[in-house]
Amino acid sequence: MINSFSGRWSFLSNFYPCKIVHQGITYPSTEHYYVAMKVNDDQVINGQFYPKADVREMIAHISTPGQVKRFGRTLKLRKDWDNVKFEVMEWCLREKFKDEKLKEMLLQTGDEELIEGNYWHDVVWGVCTCQKCGNKGENNLGKLLMKIRSEIKGEQNKRPSLENILFPKDFLK
Repeated sequence: MINSFSGRWSFLSNFYPCKIVHQGITYPSTEHYYVAMKVNDDQVINGQFYPKADVREMIAHISTPGQVKRFGRTLKLRKDWDNVKFEVMEWCLREKFKDEKLKEMLLQTGDEELIEGNYWHDVVWGVCTCQKCGNKGENNLGKLLMKIRSEIKGEQNKRPSLENILFPKDFLK
């Protein structure tokens, strides 16, 4: 079991650097993309009006995923957010793991259960390990990562082996 997306397993975290391109904007992490997709309306930030596209571009340029997460808490969420947030996360994780290096790293987790253990009370995307929460949580991030890993393995199993390419069964007849 991998129960923390830190250290050796930090690449599983939404804070890990990766390139997500959507609607002409390049986001430097899945956290950046996820927070940007929370915005579907124009926003008022510090008393100033910003169109949706400008807010998303602004989010893409925030220095760190932690700052993005904090900024996201101040935004007016799109009305359908609760209905689309899981699809948004799945899409951006699929984009993240199109990168061959990251894909290989994900595959190297083998068949381990992936649990986004945390202490900041995120019981939707992970499992909170604090005394108050008592190891409770839905672990949706871990479940999505395992689903994508399984699909990648399935795709690899469909590829013909080098032996089958070089020596097809009817070759020896």
